[in-house]
Amino acid sequence: MIFKRNNTMKTTLLILVGLSLVLAACLPKTEPPPVDMEEPGVTGEAIETEETGEPSREAEAAPEEPETLIPPAEPEMNTLPPDPILQAFQTIDGVELQGMFYPAETTSSPVIVLMHWAIGDQTDWRAIAPWLQNRGYAADLPEGGQPWLDPSWFPELPSGQSYNVFTFTFRDCVGGCQSFNREGWLLDVEAAMSHVIGLENVDLSRVVTMGASIGADGAAYGCHYFNIELGGCQGALSLSPGGFLTIPYPEEVANLEEELISRPAWCLYGADDPGSADACQNASGELYQATEYPGSAHGMDLIKPGMDPDPLNLILEFLELYLECESCSL
Repeated sequence: MIFKRNNTMKTTLLILVGLSLVLAACLPKTEPPPVDMEEPGVTGEAIETEETGEPSREAEAAPEEPETLIPPAEPEMNTLPPDPILQAFQTIDGVELQGMFYPAETTSSPVIVLMHWAIGDQTDWRAIAPWLQNRGYAADLPEGGQPWLDPSWFPELPSGQSYNVFTFTFRDCVGGCQSFNREGWLLDVEAAMSHVIGLENVDLSRVVTMGASIGADGAAYGCHYFNIELGGCQGALSLSPGGFLTIPYPEEVANLEEELISRPAWCLYGADDPGSADACQNASGELYQATEYPGSAHGMDLIKPGMDPDPLNLILEFLELYLECESCSL
């Protein structure tokens, strides 16, 4: 009898366990409530959800810290005096050339390369170079000289606007060129633009070239050459170009336009100056600008009072657009 009672109890327990498992399987499953994980630095605002009517948290961005404005660094004053510094450099074919470097008031300033015409040499810039340098340097100038050697009528540059200026004399041109050496002058331009790289305290990302007659073509070619070698020439301004250095002026304008970043070329010419008028009228480009003057004035003869527009004011406009802009180094 005891054996039968025990078996009966075991049978009863097995039946109860089985019923429990069946009931558990039939009950609906419930998901645990979601945990509200807030990101660090994020605050929440209680709102009611449409589904449950219960409050939930909607994240909103924490207030940002106010931006700290760092004032621009003051430009460092140049330790070089304003007096021009004699330069000597060699061309690829071994010719030694002479130049002058007029340091700007501050370091890391732009540099302007000036190229003379065949009638003269780099001394034709000895009034215009200090004017662009704008440091109060007084050059030794002849009385009653040519208008470009008389700074009394030059427009005034703003205080603090100062440029490095580099001039040089083409081969066989001291006191004026003795003969035409187109191929040699092209090499001179290459050597001059390569020499610019070694000038002290200049911003090589902000270079412009300017010139008259043979120097006008030299300016266009020199800017393109500098950009092939290094980059950083922002444009060329030419007074009376005419393809005097073996390369047609319109071709050099096209070269400047077709660089990785297009560069401007400006041309000033006399309407009755056949070679220059033809060169400037046949050049084109999105950044190209030509200014025609009545008469046959050529090269440096365009720089004189009474010209409308004033060529020196055009030079300042060119510098303002392409050297003083915030995106010039692009």
